[in-house]
Amino acid sequence: MRQQHWWGMTAKMGTVLSGVFTIVATDMYLIFEQKHLRSSNCTEINTRPKSNIMLINQFIICRSFNIVFFLSSITIMVSCLLLYSIYAQMYRGLVTYAIWILFYEIASIVIQFFTDNDSSIAEVRFIRWFGLVSRVFMHCFWLFFVITYAHIIYKSQSQGNIISYKRRISAGSGEFPQQRSKIINFTRHYNE
Repeated sequence: MRQQHWWGMTAKMGTVLSGVFTIVATDMYLIFEQKHLRSSNCTEINTRPKSNIMLINQFIICRSFNIVFFLSSITIMVSCLLLYSIYAQMYRGLVTYAIWILFYEIASIVIQFFTDNDSSIAEVRFIRWFGLVSRVFMHCFWLFFVITYAHIIYKSQSQGNIISYKRRISAGSGEFPQQRSKIINFTRHYNE
């Protein structure tokens, strides 16, 4: 069976590159955002916020680096799970990666939206949004390969289960004496 290529890559190669891209992009995101997220001024927090929305806003702004660091750490672990899942041919790891990346990007957009007011320089805000939007588009590009490869693995495992099921059905008809002799040979070898 000939493998299909998209943009010069197979689904497996694109999935591997997706994991590598996510690890590198997450590290770069942490390095760049560290200064901008830690510079939030949380010393002027009112003890009694005016509403629940203000409370959530203050929590996200003051804890933004901790939230981003936590999410990025999980993202790196999920990316390593993706790379292992490719090696072990486990489609559940690929689906987990796809779902996590969607959650991670939505959380990053929310944090970016709440912390955008802290950047007083317009160029810095533009670069932060450009980096985030570029990363989101690249993740969407790579998710195509991840979902395609997960589908390929799922189909191949489903066909493998059907083949083994057919073998079990046919084993009752004519193949039983052969399997019995193998068991007897094994027990004879084991007793010696």
